[in-house]
Amino acid sequence: MNSSVIARTHEDQTPGHILDLRRRNPLWVIVFFVLVGFSIAVLVSLLAGSRPFGVLIAAAGIIFAIPTTILIFQAFPQGWSKIQILRQNWTWWHPLWFFIFFSMLVFRIRDVGAAKANPLDAWAMTRVLPEAFVSLALIIRLLLKKPNWMRALFTGIPGAMAVYCLVCVASTAWSVNASWTAYKSLEFLADVSLLAAIVASADSSLTYQNLLDWTLTFYGLSLVGVWINLPIWPAEAMDGGRLTGVVPVEASNSVGTSGAVLCLISLCRLMPLFGRAKSKAWYILLFIFGLISMVLSQTRNSEAAFMVAVLLVVVFQKQLRKIVLVGIAVLTPFVAVSVLLSERMWIKAGDLILSFAERDQSSGAIGSLSGRTAWWAYGMEQLAHHPFTGLGAYAAGRFAVLGKLGVGAAAMMHSDWIEVAIGTSFWGLIPFAGALIAAWWLLIKCIRSNAFSPEQRQLGLECLALLCMLTLHSFFNDELSWHCPLLYFMILGYAEFIRQQRKAEPVYAPRPTQLWQTQTSTVS
Repeated sequence: MNSSVIARTHEDQTPGHILDLRRRNPLWVIVFFVLVGFSIAVLVSLLAGSRPFGVLIAAAGIIFAIPTTILIFQAFPQGWSKIQILRQNWTWWHPLWFFIFFSMLVFRIRDVGAAKANPLDAWAMTRVLPEAFVSLALIIRLLLKKPNWMRALFTGIPGAMAVYCLVCVASTAWSVNASWTAYKSLEFLADVSLLAAIVASADSSLTYQNLLDWTLTFYGLSLVGVWINLPIWPAEAMDGGRLTGVVPVEASNSVGTSGAVLCLISLCRLMPLFGRAKSKAWYILLFIFGLISMVLSQTRNSEAAFMVAVLLVVVFQKQLRKIVLVGIAVLTPFVAVSVLLSERMWIKAGDLILSFAERDQSSGAIGSLSGRTAWWAYGMEQLAHHPFTGLGAYAAGRFAVLGKLGVGAAAMMHSDWIEVAIGTSFWGLIPFAGALIAAWWLLIKCIRSNAFSPEQRQLGLECLALLCMLTLHSFFNDELSWHCPLLYFMILGYAEFIRQQRKAEPVYAPRPTQLWQTQTSTVS
């Protein structure tokens, strides 16, 4: 990918080009208005007579639909231009990255007994075959040296992840389920190898910008799939009042994470570090879409991690800091007066927020983090019997802990750190944590350094915000160690790019003009 392609693509985003696009495609406008009218009619018919304030709710929905419709009309050309940029910068790793995403999709849930009896059933092929294709493509490219990614695999941050994978492979020798550990470890090593191949072929930060946008496309498509499931299987899609994917299966935690990712990136690009925001309508629409999805998923750890990541963005973003400070200064007097006048109103508001956070769970369930603490305690008890080896990567949690506790339908320990510890002991924890700490350090250096261009520092801020959210989420879910953390790998790849650039000559800092250069240019 080169900058000229990007430049040509941006030149096409003129108002005249957008108008031509609209003139040439009147059909989708008609279809859109028909769908909006149909949706309004359904909303009125459902709510008008079924609720005490049904008419008012329907009217509020219609009023809200008007600015939403205008926003969609403005966002569509901007979103289409993003697709065009992606298409013009298509390269060899795009389909491989997609195959890994496809291999992550789940179409059935099975317990420990079924996994032991038939580990490679028909649905498992949807995971094995794409991964096999990626591995074969990487081997061919290595033999052709396009690129020669073996050196990148054992250098820097990818090297730390490769060492972690080798420790996982070695744990096959003492694993509670050797075949399971062997496959899962080699699968994760193939994922890390793809990351190393992209790092070896990247010639600029635009590669990682493209990689981030391609990964975000997967998150957006997965959420669209969840919403498509809602009218088809309404009871299953709102399992326990939480938005969930039915086909493919997507847990509420995953839905909340996807929504938080879209919200966070949209916020960063609506409030960039330098210059003015571009494609505002598109990112406002993504922000609303992600926020609604995150709220309906009722995923507490995603919501909390999202808020902490937003605070981190505020720390580095001057414009957001000003907005927050002004907002606090303006709202504080009103809040103080309202508390003095109507304390009961704030008590009710606090109770409403608390009930939303509790999700109708008992105090015992909340205190045990929905049963996680019992899993973790038993897992650490099992690790105490094998403190120097662990019980086998990717098999310890499922077969030695969850299976014995009778939670066979759960596939993971819901904590990266517990999962890695009981599987590989400290041998795996050291390189695994080292890659994460290095990524944090390098991204902060990038944002604070003038040696990088504004675009590179902006991408660094986006990656740091996502890394903050994923790091906090990793304590309560498997976000970094389970096949395949595409977003985390993208962040690690960009951190490795920063590491390489810091070792080389600064990429952006302007050089002072020397006296002899000035004289030479004057003579010529």
